[in-house]
Amino acid sequence: MQQPRKRRAVWRVFWRVLLSVLAVLAILLLFFILTSLSLTVENVSIAAPVSSPLRIVHLSDLHNAEYGKHNEKLVKLVAEQHPDLIFMSGDMLNSDDEDTEIVTSLISDLSSLAPVYYGYGNHEKSWERRFGKSLRPVLESAGAIVVDSDYVDLEVKGTELRIGGYMGYYHAPHLTTKDKAQQKVELAFFENFQNTDRLKLLINHIPTGWVDWNYVDDYPVDIVFSGHYHGGIVRIPILDQGLYAPYVGWFPPFSKGVYVGTQATCVLSAGLGTERFIPRVNNPPELVVVDLLPNTN
Repeated sequence: MQQPRKRRAVWRVFWRVLLSVLAVLAILLLFFILTSLSLTVENVSIAAPVSSPLRIVHLSDLHNAEYGKHNEKLVKLVAEQHPDLIFMSGDMLNSDDEDTEIVTSLISDLSSLAPVYYGYGNHEKSWERRFGKSLRPVLESAGAIVVDSDYVDLEVKGTELRIGGYMGYYHAPHLTTKDKAQQKVELAFFENFQNTDRLKLLINHIPTGWVDWNYVDDYPVDIVFSGHYHGGIVRIPILDQGLYAPYVGWFPPFSKGVYVGTQATCVLSAGLGTERFIPRVNNPPELVVVDLLPNTN
């Protein structure tokens, strides 16, 4: 009689452990769902040579995600920030989906709030190669001001700005193109963009040069707005460390946040979406609100 009782006791322990494990997994699943769907706002303040405070909402890496019908939740959250400018730093769509309705609808809604400046990411470049046509007129028709290896000069609230856009590795075009003519175009853009006394704001999708190669200490670009790393995709709790970033690999030293150098400051967004259904864990989608505040010294 003793043996059956021991067996029943073992089975009771087994089922209790199994149920406990399933409960933990269910809680983690719920946490994953919440962190994947709950938009957050990351506020950043940067001292700059501006005449009056200037607010920029930075959006990146949407990858055709939708927050509410026609992204109404995202639009509402941006509206609540009362931006002076809105920057999109690339990968707002997916390169394998020809339908641009999600991003163009979003641009149309946001452009009624503030001017929308759109810089290309690698998915925009791949989209154009895949479908053999330019995205630029599509995005501009929706209301965006596209900056792709070019820039615009303007004045906002008494401050003269130069806003430029570049997809790849700043000052290293050979890493994104083998076309010698295109390399010359990109190098010319870098030199011309930097050659101004205006406040220089660069939408540069890939942050590798700025945060991994210390370009923030090398090139006189005042503020860079980047994405691409998706915040490390999975962020390790307590350590607040990203697990993996494209082109960098496992445990990237930099994956989101603000990085200040002697020549430039890089604002690196964790982005809004995910690529190919790779789950974001402990890494809620974010829009970054950058307040440029007048220098006090």
